[in-house]
Amino acid sequence: MIHRYQNRTALSVVARAVRVACALTTLSPTLVAWAQSAPAPGATPGATAEEALTPQTITVTARKREERGQDVPQSMNVFSGAALENTGVTQLEELQYRTPGLKVVNAIGQASVSLRGVSNNASARGGSASTAVHLDGIYLPRPALALGEVFDLDRVEVLKGPEGTLYGRNATAGVINFVARAPRGGTGFDGFVGAGSFGLLRAQAGVNVGMGDSGSLRISAARTRDNGYTKNIGTGGGDIDARDFSALRMNGVFDLTRDVRLKLLVQGVDDQGTLGLGASHNPATTDAFVFQSGAPQRESERRIRLDTPADASRRGHVVAATVTADLGRDLEFKSITGHVNYRSRSAQDSDGVGGFLENSAGSDKSSFLSQEFQLSGRWGPALSWTSGLYFSREKTSGTSLIEDSNFYPVDLSPFTLFELAYDSTARNSAVFGEVTWQFADQTSLLVGARQTRERQQGASSGNVIDFSTFQLNPFGGDRSVTSSRFTPKVLLQHRLDKATMIYASVTTGFKSGGINFNPPVSTYRPEKIRAYELGTKLSAAAGRIELDAAAFYYGYTDLQLRTVVGNQTPISNAAKASVKGLELTLVGRPTRDLTLDINAAYVDSALKNYISPATRTDMSGTPLPLTPKGSATVGAEYRHALGSGLLTMRAEVNHQSAVIFPAFQNTAFEREDAVTLVNASLRYAFAGGKTYVSLIGRNLTDKTYLSNRNYTQGFYDLQTYAPPRTFEVRLGTRF
Repeated sequence: MIHRYQNRTALSVVARAVRVACALTTLSPTLVAWAQSAPAPGATPGATAEEALTPQTITVTARKREERGQDVPQSMNVFSGAALENTGVTQLEELQYRTPGLKVVNAIGQASVSLRGVSNNASARGGSASTAVHLDGIYLPRPALALGEVFDLDRVEVLKGPEGTLYGRNATAGVINFVARAPRGGTGFDGFVGAGSFGLLRAQAGVNVGMGDSGSLRISAARTRDNGYTKNIGTGGGDIDARDFSALRMNGVFDLTRDVRLKLLVQGVDDQGTLGLGASHNPATTDAFVFQSGAPQRESERRIRLDTPADASRRGHVVAATVTADLGRDLEFKSITGHVNYRSRSAQDSDGVGGFLENSAGSDKSSFLSQEFQLSGRWGPALSWTSGLYFSREKTSGTSLIEDSNFYPVDLSPFTLFELAYDSTARNSAVFGEVTWQFADQTSLLVGARQTRERQQGASSGNVIDFSTFQLNPFGGDRSVTSSRFTPKVLLQHRLDKATMIYASVTTGFKSGGINFNPPVSTYRPEKIRAYELGTKLSAAAGRIELDAAAFYYGYTDLQLRTVVGNQTPISNAAKASVKGLELTLVGRPTRDLTLDINAAYVDSALKNYISPATRTDMSGTPLPLTPKGSATVGAEYRHALGSGLLTMRAEVNHQSAVIFPAFQNTAFEREDAVTLVNASLRYAFAGGKTYVSLIGRNLTDKTYLSNRNYTQGFYDLQTYAPPRTFEVRLGTRF
């Protein structure tokens, strides 16, 4: 029993605080801002009707240099902050409905991300994410800093496939880049207020401050609160699945000299919400003795009994300083310095009964420093290159405590069941580079590589109860793991014409090894991946039709998986796994006012030669966690001049096939069947386009479906449900 509740504590602590680097509030009616040039609604706040209907070119920095998204030969999706704000997207979890191959769940305070079947089902303590998340070029080592409320972003870039060359560390699944909205010249204001379901109140605002010819500054803030969509009818009280989020960001651009520019970002986040903590045990499948006394924990999916109120606190800050220098002769130098600090605590009812049986609490903190140097340039008209050095250090520490009652329900006096304290230090260094050779008018070859070395060392100590004697037994230990890897990349690109590109690539990546801090303290090896991709990007009919398509195959070695062994849940290395699939993004504009889009993915994943450490059974052929075999979203947006303003209407239908959840304890039960969701939004921009009102609806059919499930026969069936139907009304303006 210890392993289940301790692990829940760690998950709830680390991933509920991950809410830092997400941002999105540029106000305007943009529909689909994929990484390409397309006639799409405008991307500036409060755009006029005329501005909203003009063509738009999306500039991205996916390859650490500015370029047109349509020119990047890899599978990616890019969303403007305006498009996300207009459709009510406030969390990364909601991006999965616009991104083929992406699956995101937030359960028991742990956010898990899967890209094309590559995910991390492991506790964040002592381990690493599979998707590298960055804010303005700064790597965020604790995913909890990025998967919460989003505000005031210029764009979000989702890069698919291993990015072992330019990004390196823990980018086996891909990369998610959050790019904060930069200050504009002059002085101005934009923002909105909103109200909605479950007592939702929301406000976001940004102010631009001009500083003459030498620079500009933008200050933005966000505040969100609601009462939560799960009600605690137990003695503990308190809101569950509630939002309580505050953030402040200062983003400045300063010209130090004619050739040297400084970009400075300072961001702080205070998240006291309890999203993802509304988990409850299913009495229909749980028949252990603890459920046979008193009222069951669950009255319904949205009404549960907790004797301890769900409590969470996540605070963090990000400081990023980027210096760019034009050295002349087609040479550019860039220095990116980052500091990320994160602290969290949580406490929750971790038993399955209506009265006190067991409570858990935990805390975590992280301090991360990084430095990257880049030098890029050109050698004549045919060769361009990017090179760099990278260094980072992260210090983490935390505690866990589980208290149990003496004899439920007779003696409810608490006693310590499990306690743990850990600390760890991870150091990373790398040298990397890419060279692109255009050896023909329309054909180029890219060759890149990265050499990475990472060392993690840590120790833990504590006490765990011996159920035969009911005495606490001490444990402890220290371990270290060193990972060194060479990750090359080869990519061939050819343009059939100005509007059509095809490409083929072979890329590699790896995720660092880690430490299991729970007893017995142990280590696990890095995981490695090699990916093959064939894709195309094209536009036709003067940009009225755009198509991105890709076919891919991944070969996994030493895949890291968390499974139950005895009374713990250590991470171990699976032998092998494979992932193959197809993706499609199609955007069409049959008329001036109507835009249609289709996003679809087929992903076939399977474990190979994997013997479960828990059951000793062969699990070969089992799909990877959080990997629907089929997913698709069909959307339509219609713009109509109404009075002196512009009315924008959008509706979308999303379908995902069945998935297995990350715990990997009993895959026959830890799953959710196919789900179909409907979202819609209305937005009316008044004359001049500076003021608007919008109505946003999500999960309009009020579908009740699982976002996570952990099952152990006879005792354990912990289920977390995704949000129900919600509505929000917003009023925004700019001047």
